[in-house]
Amino acid sequence: MNELVVVGAVARPFPLSVADLRKRWPARRADVTFHCATSGPRHHLFQGPLLRDVILAAGPGFHPARRKDRSRFLLEITGEDGHTTVLSWAEIDEDFGNAPVLLATELDGAELDDLGSQLVVPTDHCGARYISGITRIHLGAAG
Repeated sequence: MNELVVVGAVARPFPLSVADLRKRWPARRADVTFHCATSGPRHHLFQGPLLRDVILAAGPGFHPARRKDRSRFLLEITGEDGHTTVLSWAEIDEDFGNAPVLLATELDGAELDDLGSQLVVPTDHCGARYISGITRIHLGAAG
């Protein structure tokens, strides 16, 4: 069973399995098409909780009422193959970008328990920030 850890500037760091993600947060669906540089357009249906909800449960280390404080935080997401990407908190914050970024627990109807959760950024036209087999989510502050 693959697990990911939520660490960094959080009050409650914790490990999560795909089953935990499925049980603890409501699932959202994302029907996406992204353009892969090597194989052309790819269409998939993902399901899983919002990344924002998972990080909020960990108690992020920013003052929730202070927008400028929240906007300086970054999320570094790493997969088991070493692929890493960065998102700003502002991208997923409801007061800013409100992007529905998922930690997918299902891909095209198949559960991802054995493969690990996948980061899904439905607003991206390119799949480069889709991280498979997430092992670590690190919240940190810039500056």
